[in-house]
Amino acid sequence: MSGRSNNWPFVLNLGNSIIGVSILAMPYCFKQCGILLGSLLLLCSAYLTRVSCNLLLKTAFAARKRSYEFLALHTFGAAGKLAVELSIIGLLLGTCVAFYVIIGDLGPAIIAEMTGLENTASLRAGLLVFVAIAIVTPLGMMRDITSFTAVSTMSLLFYSVFIIEVLMWAIPNLVSGAWIQRVEMWRPAGIFQCLPIFSMAFACQTQLFVLYGALDEPSVKRMNNIVQDAINMVGSIYLCVGFFGYVAFCELVKGDVLLNFSSTFMAEVVKMGFCLSVAVSFPLMIFPCRQSIDTLFFRKHVPTLENIPTGGNYIPPLRFKAITMSIIIFSLITGIVIPNIETVLALTGSTTGVLICFVFPSLMFLNVFSSQSSGKITAQIALFVGVSVLVASTYTTLTTPGEAPDVAVKPVVDNVPDFAVRNVIGDADQNNAMESLQSLGGGSDQGDGNHGGGQDEGEEHQKDKENVQVDVPDVKAGKEKDQEVQIDKPGEKDEEEEEKEKDREQEEEKGRLYRSRASAD
Repeated sequence: MSGRSNNWPFVLNLGNSIIGVSILAMPYCFKQCGILLGSLLLLCSAYLTRVSCNLLLKTAFAARKRSYEFLALHTFGAAGKLAVELSIIGLLLGTCVAFYVIIGDLGPAIIAEMTGLENTASLRAGLLVFVAIAIVTPLGMMRDITSFTAVSTMSLLFYSVFIIEVLMWAIPNLVSGAWIQRVEMWRPAGIFQCLPIFSMAFACQTQLFVLYGALDEPSVKRMNNIVQDAINMVGSIYLCVGFFGYVAFCELVKGDVLLNFSSTFMAEVVKMGFCLSVAVSFPLMIFPCRQSIDTLFFRKHVPTLENIPTGGNYIPPLRFKAITMSIIIFSLITGIVIPNIETVLALTGSTTGVLICFVFPSLMFLNVFSSQSSGKITAQIALFVGVSVLVASTYTTLTTPGEAPDVAVKPVVDNVPDFAVRNVIGDADQNNAMESLQSLGGGSDQGDGNHGGGQDEGEEHQKDKENVQVDVPDVKAGKEKDQEVQIDKPGEKDEEEEEKEKDREQEEEKGRLYRSRASAD
């Protein structure tokens, strides 16, 4: 028991490195796939990740290699080493850029609201530079990954607060039971759209060798226990956020659940906490990325046997600092100059991510243990699933358009001009919009006695029912002239409509960005 408890610093660090943007997309994935199917896919992803990690660790132990890159050199030669190095560098640099973009999306709006400053590109750039200098660089210069235990603990405590906040939003629906009629339980149509997110939700294979080298008594069994505990912890967080987030907002849930939060003090605290959590998780991505860059440019061959007990992963101080600063500066500049690279990030995650996490470990195991039958079937199944996920995720990333609007069809509402329909429908679902619009247009049978249209008006409107956007029937004598003025001078209304439409499009685009970045995380 004491041995298991000694693993907790490594469990916390590994768990913190696993959780990323995926957590924000979990309610959306549950909406797309349904609660039961979404939970099942999440559990399957967790199991597949555990199997993949086990295959990778067994292969490394048998080959006596403590580096992913040199294990690839041992199994596939120089070409395999190069493929692994480029895949790891591409995946983790993409993740670092995504982290900066997320902070740039959330942070400036919070600061602008708190200080009254204008939310500009300069504010965004200044915030990212400050985060890079004050948080990322000092943490990134640490050599011992166990030094991050306290930071990882604080980050995971924040996720606990995040779960509580989502639960508070869900309580009204849970108590009333209204959510049961508004959620999907099983929706296979959403599998392919969410497959890139689910498949990479537990990705941690790039961190294994860093943690393995930090263990005082390294063994495959101990590392498997660490991986199992970390995945179980993260899986519980994902399930809670996914379920409660979907129950809280039902069919209205966004690709980034934070977009569903109204502008309250607690919601702003959660957003700020998420920014800080992402910032302190940054160095956990730097560790394996730095190692791959070092082996790519400075170590072409396997380290000598004397270096193997320490993993052969020591980087001289000057080179260590130079590589670290290069990673930080490159990802910072990319995040500032090109904030909308979600397609590239998603494509990187769905290709190099799947290769590193599922395909390469299976191929390496089959290569090293080619003469043994034990475990080969498991490796072959993992390889088949990995290749299938690779093809499906890449296809989905390249072909899936942005998220469709929450309300795709505008209902016909009696006695209400078109601009009113569009204004109300942006913030309500279709049924609630109908009720709101009927009250706005005086379409209820219980209207006051000043309603001048009577049956004649109803008959006239019945004839022109499908032209409600153009023909506005008499509603109240006192308002008839005002309505005519609004129709004759649509300029101001058009501007308002355009602004509202732009706001909705930006919100939808933001949700799509987070789903794309989640698949790259």
